[in-house]
Amino acid sequence: MNSTSFTHAGDIEISDDNKIFVDLAGVDTSRKPVKRIELICDTGAFITIIGKERAEASGYPIIESKGCIISGFSEKGLICDLRKISCAIFCGFEIKDVIIATPHENGVRISEVLGMNVLENFNFGFNLTEKKIYLNKRESFESFKPKYKCGEINIFIEGE
Repeated sequence: MNSTSFTHAGDIEISDDNKIFVDLAGVDTSRKPVKRIELICDTGAFITIIGKERAEASGYPIIESKGCIISGFSEKGLICDLRKISCAIFCGFEIKDVIIATPHENGVRISEVLGMNVLENFNFGFNLTEKKIYLNKRESFESFKPKYKCGEINIFIEGE
């Protein structure tokens, strides 16, 4: 890992086929993390993708029906609804208004991924030996994709 000084760390899991998994948790009205989601960390994905059934069960509302197309699923791509997680916790940070994509059609099986709409807000590095992701918040960062940009990002202190 390079000489960057990181402020936060989180655990990762590494699969036999070298996929890196991280956790994202929704937060309830009392600010307690709930609804943990294990996601593949995908620096090639422009948006975070979660299964439709999981998003519906978690109550994440649709903010734009058929709001984006994810390429690579078929010749035409996968038509997705855009939904919003009002507040999520990622590696010690509280992130408001996380936009996610979910398949529009029922029964579509997908790999759930944490995409760059979340990751681009941080400087981050992986230590595969320690099984950790290290990161700090980027300051004054403007997303290249404002439609999918996350809201306010703060340090999460449980119980406040």
